[in-house]
Amino acid sequence: MAADEVDAVVIGAGAVGLACALELSRRLDSVIVIEREVGPGREISSRNSGVIHAGIYYPGDSLKTRLCIEGKKLLYRWCETRDIPHARTGKLIVATSDEEEERLRKLARHAKAVGAGELEPLTGVEVARREPEIRCQAALYSPTSGVVDVHELLASFLREVRETGGTAVFHTAIEDIHRSGREWVVRTEDTMGRGAEIRTRRIVNAAGLSALDIAEMSGLPARERPWRLHPCKGSYFALQAGAPPTKHSLIYPLPRGAGLGVHITADLSGARRAGPDAEYVDEIDYTVDESHAARFAEAVARYLPAIRPGHLTPDYAGIRPKLVGPGGGFADFVIATPESQPGFAHLIGIESPGLTASLAIGAHVSEVIG
Repeated sequence: MAADEVDAVVIGAGAVGLACALELSRRLDSVIVIEREVGPGREISSRNSGVIHAGIYYPGDSLKTRLCIEGKKLLYRWCETRDIPHARTGKLIVATSDEEEERLRKLARHAKAVGAGELEPLTGVEVARREPEIRCQAALYSPTSGVVDVHELLASFLREVRETGGTAVFHTAIEDIHRSGREWVVRTEDTMGRGAEIRTRRIVNAAGLSALDIAEMSGLPARERPWRLHPCKGSYFALQAGAPPTKHSLIYPLPRGAGLGVHITADLSGARRAGPDAEYVDEIDYTVDESHAARFAEAVARYLPAIRPGHLTPDYAGIRPKLVGPGGGFADFVIATPESQPGFAHLIGIESPGLTASLAIGAHVSEVIG
């Protein structure tokens, strides 16, 4: 089998993989993206809230904070210059107890300290004027948060990869990766059973939920891949027409547990959703359990008391590649370039705010991979 020679291979065509391919294709002659699904972003990228995050929740010295704040600016600029549907909607973060009100004040101080911008403090009375159905003791307003049409965004990434000379192939799985002299050899097979071999100096492992499988396949020694992924399912329920009205597109409680809490989002069409929850799973299953409507309504009723289970219908679900299990603390993005694997970058545990940070992640990876 004759091998094709390329400058870089990117494994995975989610938002992060395509953003890496974008940056690489701007300075290299030949970049190929390999994706096993039928199109871009079919696993993680298109199964989230589509929110552009401000970067207010994470430690100041973390990649999540730095790349989210950088990525937010790059993403807004990208959308504005390419007419990608998006909106700077702002976001309300509500506190419903004395303990949460103190956490809210700490969050405001933290956001300012890390460079995520000023958050506007609001009293419960001020929130009620804006949102008569919301009940809270206090809130913060994040003016730089927003929403984006994820499908249009991914299509624009893919289009630009191709316009800058890159290639993307779908329905194609990675069968083997090994080192041969100063190059990497990647063997693939498509859904028709046709195999191919690619030789390259650079590989970006942006395989999302399969990133650890790719790391192991590449021969990365176990001692250099100490990570473990804990798939965490997040379901969404659509708010029906009779649900209590809200004016803000994004209304969030303070974070609890593995995620940012069950929040209310509205997409660019105005359709509202509640979610996601955080359910650690052993299998990849995107069905939404209708019986969870009562649990969702209870979570949302903390700040939208008129919500009822009958207002909610199953919508969709996504699965996040978390680096910590139930009860675990903060885990940063992993962008590893092992000394034992020249030209290889492994992106592990890229969950929220990965979509917001995607363009900044791409620029970072392009720098560190050589």
